[in-house]
Amino acid sequence: MSIVRTLAAFLVPAVVLMSSGCAASKVNFADIQRPPRADELSAYDVFIGQWNWEAEMLNAEGADKSWTGTAEWKWTLDGRTLSGTMSARSGQTQFQAAGVWSWHPKAKKYIWWMFNNWGYPQQGTARYDAEAKCWRMDYKSVGLDGTHSYGRYHMTVLDRDTLDWRMEEWADALHLVKKMEMKGTYTRK
Repeated sequence: MSIVRTLAAFLVPAVVLMSSGCAASKVNFADIQRPPRADELSAYDVFIGQWNWEAEMLNAEGADKSWTGTAEWKWTLDGRTLSGTMSARSGQTQFQAAGVWSWHPKAKKYIWWMFNNWGYPQQGTARYDAEAKCWRMDYKSVGLDGTHSYGRYHMTVLDRDTLDWRMEEWADALHLVKKMEMKGTYTRK
């Protein structure tokens, strides 16, 4: 008999709660307003346009030490998302990528995603130091070697037409085992 009472003590309140709270409330779209564009998005303006880039893979040799490519970034979704494409090429390797960058209005941080034509994603967050004109973009990804990677880009705006950057990527979240390191420059076309 005590098992029946115990079950009843748990089941009756659960049934009452479920029957009273399962229906969705009515939505009145007249009460829902589009928020204003976040001021933080303006920091992305420097990336708008077409770019050529060159880079050196610091821990590579031979033909894979030098990299070149192009990039193009533009505003989409009413200026709330930066959308872009990129190409990259070294002596033996090449890939293309597409990405979106934005501002998360609730988490109050820059967010971004990149996807390449090898099928490997990259996602991360970013911090911008307006005084130093420097971006720090931390990410998790599948590296070009097909394994989990943890990386960081540092991008410094030298002037309207020149961006210096550095990328480091590790095999582990603690950044103990470095996979690769690059440095380079973007130049506006």
